[in-house]
Amino acid sequence: MLQFAHPAYLWGLLAIALPILVHLFNQRQPRPLSFGAIEFVLRSHRQKARRLRLRQILLLAFRCLLIAAVALALARPSIKPRGVQAAQSSGPQATALVLDASLSMRYRIGSKTLFEKARSEALAALDRLGPDEPATAGLCAGPAGFAGGGLSAPSFDRLAVRRLLQSAQATYLASDMTSCLAAAAKALGESPVAGKRIIAFSDLAAHSIRLDAPPPLVPPPATAPPGAQALRPNVVLVDAARGNELSNAAVIATVVRPSASLGPRGYEVVATVANSGAQPVSGLQVSLKLGAQTVAKGFVDVPPRGTAKKTLGAVLPAGVVTGRVELTRDEAQGLDEDDGQDFVVHVPRDVKALIVDGAPSSLRSRDEAFFVEAALAPARTGGRIHAQTLDADAAANTPLDGYDVLLLLNVAAPPKAFADKLRQAVIQRGLGVFIALGDHVDADAYNEVFGEVLPRPLHLIKTAVEPGAQGAEEHAARFGLIEWSHPLFRVFGPAEREGLESARTFRYALLKPEGQGHTLASYDDGAPALIEKRLGAGRVLLYTSSASRTWTDWPIRVSFLPVLQQSVSWLADALEQRQPGNAMVGEERIVSAPPGTRVEKILGSGGDAVPFRRETAHPDDAIVLLGAPGQYRALVAPPGVQPREEPTLAFVATLDPRESDLRRVDEAELKARLGGAGSARVAASAAAAQGAQGTPLWSGLLLLGALALLGEGALTRR
Repeated sequence: MLQFAHPAYLWGLLAIALPILVHLFNQRQPRPLSFGAIEFVLRSHRQKARRLRLRQILLLAFRCLLIAAVALALARPSIKPRGVQAAQSSGPQATALVLDASLSMRYRIGSKTLFEKARSEALAALDRLGPDEPATAGLCAGPAGFAGGGLSAPSFDRLAVRRLLQSAQATYLASDMTSCLAAAAKALGESPVAGKRIIAFSDLAAHSIRLDAPPPLVPPPATAPPGAQALRPNVVLVDAARGNELSNAAVIATVVRPSASLGPRGYEVVATVANSGAQPVSGLQVSLKLGAQTVAKGFVDVPPRGTAKKTLGAVLPAGVVTGRVELTRDEAQGLDEDDGQDFVVHVPRDVKALIVDGAPSSLRSRDEAFFVEAALAPARTGGRIHAQTLDADAAANTPLDGYDVLLLLNVAAPPKAFADKLRQAVIQRGLGVFIALGDHVDADAYNEVFGEVLPRPLHLIKTAVEPGAQGAEEHAARFGLIEWSHPLFRVFGPAEREGLESARTFRYALLKPEGQGHTLASYDDGAPALIEKRLGAGRVLLYTSSASRTWTDWPIRVSFLPVLQQSVSWLADALEQRQPGNAMVGEERIVSAPPGTRVEKILGSGGDAVPFRRETAHPDDAIVLLGAPGQYRALVAPPGVQPREEPTLAFVATLDPRESDLRRVDEAELKARLGGAGSARVAASAAAAQGAQGTPLWSGLLLLGALALLGEGALTRR
């Protein structure tokens, strides 16, 4: 079907009548006059007249063809693509080319991605624009709408637009096509050309288009009179998927948590797998990898348009461990980037503890170390804490080099040599010491023997009420102020805190005011209950009551076990840290340097340095814009020192799970949202996207006119 960009020039076809009138005028027959002498000449003339008549007909045809070719070429005819309705049938149009560069456009069909196909279509659409049609282009990706900033006003600099499209690459970001269309309409308002057109190249994923938003409108020009209404542009959406349903299976979430059933350092990784296709996925292989080694694998069935969880277990090495959950697919198409997800987990190291029992008893429930041993048993710690119990005499002659934590439970003041050995181990090697008091503890002897090891010197023993006396439960001391943010108590949520606050203490030690200890918990009268001190490379934690039921009922409370386990791990500097929260691609992540250091470099998943910025308020920290998924590492250093990697700052950037959902938007609803079929449509190719342009014929008509002119000239010279 033919269509014309400038149909007014078709009036030029009337000029064909001129050579026809001239031809008819030359064909007038003269009145015959008989002359016998010329009869022989006429016989010869009749033979030439036939050739002359053919020549005149050809001349007429060439002249008519020349005029018709020029008139039609000026009208700029084209062949309209079949099955496409033109939104605007005449006149030049300022055109905005919007190329979807989101993660979902990385979907691969065979050897090419949707983005590569869409980019080729965008370049073809640019080539089809007329010389009087300005153009602009932008990549739709990220929360800001267009990647790299806003959309510039349409111009006639086709080379710049072509370079932008040729160098364009798909990102790992999500896209908001609704915002991009609105921004494109605003940019078109800066062009003086009356026609406005937006050609968007996308996979038409439903998550990127908001059907409840108003349609894009071109604002009136600045010179328009007050009250002028916005214009509705001609919107064409080129479907990069060409109407095909895009099935996709993806890992959209990963949770790593300790697993006591797997023993020491056992962890289970729970992967959530999503299926956006209309068909179920059966027997999909899920693998757990640490580096290049696969440590566990399994299979999962995922329902259509649904999700499923798969749990894989493994024993992880101590330290900062990075791993990955991956899917194994056999399809020749799919979104490869979301087939796996990285994770980082801080695995605490094993702890070796020495328990010194100052009041052993043949009756286990009355043994001073009974409740401590129960709390640190392998069944309760997953085998991560290895505890050995000795009495005070045996411990005095035992080397401390092989232990991370020493627990002194109601131990009488040890010999000076043992105290000096303990002090050196704390200061130089970082030994952690837990001290619980009892009837065998003499305050003055402790102060003399341990000296600076104690967070604060002991003063005297206070009895709130005699254990077992009438009304002892009511008059006993309770915990008052507690530093809930400290690692010892961080495991308690609001609902679990009552189990700690309800513990009764009948007898406890009061401390002298001097010293530099930090109180973590106090009794309701303000006296310290748990107080800690940093000494050299190690820590000392003093509990002013007993670890048995002689002075308190805390050991039989449910809160005693987690506090003691946290205390031993914290003293050994092997506390299970909060796992680093994942960030999402496209977000900014603040990487805070440890005290006394400065973040010098951030490495991305490929090992290359990524740019970051700093804020004046925190000049040692780094703020990173996450442009790709995977693991990120930080290199830190004090001023003037070579940077080193800080494993505890490692984190993972994950993909937006919405981009893995490739369900298509309803085309009828989309057209209605964009203004109806009169101004919006969905096309399958760049040729269809041109709408009113179609396949141009004017260049062929000009060539035909030139040939007619040459033919007419050749005949007139003969």
